[in-house]
Amino acid sequence: MDEKDYEIILTLHKLKNITKTSEKLFISQPALTKRIKKIERDLGIDLIIRSKKGVIFTPLGESVIPYIKNVTNTLNLMRQQVESNHNFVGGTLNIGISLNYSHYRLPEVLKNYTEAFPNVDVKIVTDQSTHLYHKLENDEISLAVLRGEYKWDEESILLNTEPICFVCNNKNMNRPLDSFTYIGRHVDSIFQAKIQTWLIENGLSIENTKFWIDDIETCLDIVKEGLGWTILPKICLNNFNGYIKSLYFADGTPFTRSTYILYKKLYYSLPQVKLFIQYLLDNEKSYQD
Repeated sequence: MDEKDYEIILTLHKLKNITKTSEKLFISQPALTKRIKKIERDLGIDLIIRSKKGVIFTPLGESVIPYIKNVTNTLNLMRQQVESNHNFVGGTLNIGISLNYSHYRLPEVLKNYTEAFPNVDVKIVTDQSTHLYHKLENDEISLAVLRGEYKWDEESILLNTEPICFVCNNKNMNRPLDSFTYIGRHVDSIFQAKIQTWLIENGLSIENTKFWIDDIETCLDIVKEGLGWTILPKICLNNFNGYIKSLYFADGTPFTRSTYILYKKLYYSLPQVKLFIQYLLDNEKSYQD
């Protein structure tokens, strides 16, 4: 088996479909089927079972996937290590960035970084922090910028801690909160639990909330129109002209949200990773100065 075989198996395992795999890898279906049969002969096992809905990996087929992933990761690290020893900043940078950070901070960081190091192939996944955390655990990304607290046994850098704020338009700033609508936003379960704690401490219920929004900017637009109030992190409020108030829990503890850079020690020796971390830190410092 060679690297192309590894790529075929991993892509097929992900897509569970011969047609989609052939399109993804730019291989004709007959050639792909022939290659799969050869891999099966080399291994002496049946990797897949074909069905009307796609393909199903056999138990033995599933058992080889972790080994193929390890071999692929090792080969990638070897190439990147060779490049790093030649004082050349290149290779691949696989990173995962939380949705909010990617919207409000990443473009500036990315612009500066790619201008300085044009030979780095930057691959970015933006998603909720919980999903990125699992990708980091599974070595699908080298580095993650996550919001919230996560149990992580390797390297972690606190990027910032920001206030969580009550937000409404100026006309509604003195209204009792139970007299107009709370605008809900879909967030991860840990952050939602903290919001719920604050609401309970303040005698508020959101059971009859009319609006549940995915996008922060849409949420802010609804607030600007005076249709309700919401709870948002400070990172998204720089251009908001309405009423903003930092929140506190009943014991006086500030309601905050922290953002961390998480990575494995193994990857920090790669210059493209080390430099990207420095660019993240420098960019954040510019907001705090």
